[in-house]
Amino acid sequence: MSAFDAKSDMEKLSHINALPYKEQAIWFLNAFWSQGPKFGEDAAAREDVWTFHKTSVKLDKANGEAGNELNEFDAHRLIEKCDSALTVQKMREVLKEIDVDFNKMVSLSEFMIYKFGIDWTLLVNAPQGCDMGAINEAQAGLDNANKMMQVAIAAAEKAKDDHVASKLAEERSKEEEVNSAKAAEESKKMEIVLAEAKEQAEGALKELQEQEAAFKKKLDDLEATSTDDSLGIVKRNKAKAELAMAKAEDPMPLRMAKIHQEAAVRKVTKATVKAGAATAAAETAAKHAVEARINSEKAAVEASAAAKAAEAAIPDAEKAFADAEAILEEVKQKNSGSGEGNLWYIDRELEEAKRYLPKSKFAAAQAAAAAAKQQAASPMK
Repeated sequence: MSAFDAKSDMEKLSHINALPYKEQAIWFLNAFWSQGPKFGEDAAAREDVWTFHKTSVKLDKANGEAGNELNEFDAHRLIEKCDSALTVQKMREVLKEIDVDFNKMVSLSEFMIYKFGIDWTLLVNAPQGCDMGAINEAQAGLDNANKMMQVAIAAAEKAKDDHVASKLAEERSKEEEVNSAKAAEESKKMEIVLAEAKEQAEGALKELQEQEAAFKKKLDDLEATSTDDSLGIVKRNKAKAELAMAKAEDPMPLRMAKIHQEAAVRKVTKATVKAGAATAAAETAAKHAVEARINSEKAAVEASAAAKAAEAAIPDAEKAFADAEAILEEVKQKNSGSGEGNLWYIDRELEEAKRYLPKSKFAAAQAAAAAAKQQAASPMK
């Protein structure tokens, strides 16, 4: 007799209640596979056990699959979801009734004791013996298939994301190339404006120098005339008067030349600043265009690699599920005695996981991977 067999029925129940929801469900199926609810003959009842398990997991926000019992509020919700015919008052009475171990919590086993109307002492004493080695092998096959499926889904999602990223990177690269071309064109325009401004400044300076030279010559001539003793006094005095007037105020041509020269200098200064800014902007835009092109090419490579990984992962996952099914069928044929609940649960989880195969996520994933590969293989224009 095992240590478990030697325990009292209440201790055994406490042990079962402490198991995770899934293991409680399996224990219940094993116990009543051929007696009581006779789950072996009632597919709908087996599906109910699956639903009760999954509903409990969803309601147990704190523990999820690792949980084993619900508080009064969540147990109330479980009953409400799975037995909507009950009134609020009746549910309160039921909650008190099904808390067999009186800890103010409701385990999945306690809920199913109420739901299927069975004697809980039969549950705790029902045989669970089976070829656990074979069952563990089947479970390992399922776990591997699930793992391979998650790898495949992740690879497919990455292929899809990388494909989108590659397209965005290519569009960004094209935008930066356009921006670079515009900046280069603007820089050329500013260089032309600067060259014109410098040319005008040179012309204005030349005009100023010519006017200054002409004015100086005029002053020198008047100075020479006013001091030339060979000339008459009237002529000398007239030259002195004109010289004084010329020195008192710049003549109109010289004043205009100075104005033109100052304006030209301001224009050159302004054009120099704009040309410098345009050149810097062009250099920055060219740098961004190069970086965007590199990023685009990198994104295309990553998309291609992700597509290949997805293409490889998806059939690997499908094969893992096929292998898991083969192992399960072999274990079913070899299994004798109880433990049918374990096998059914593995089979049910296998079917649940297979819902993610080609009909849904994998089909879209395969399309995304193919598109990513085609995009990556196409030379960017």
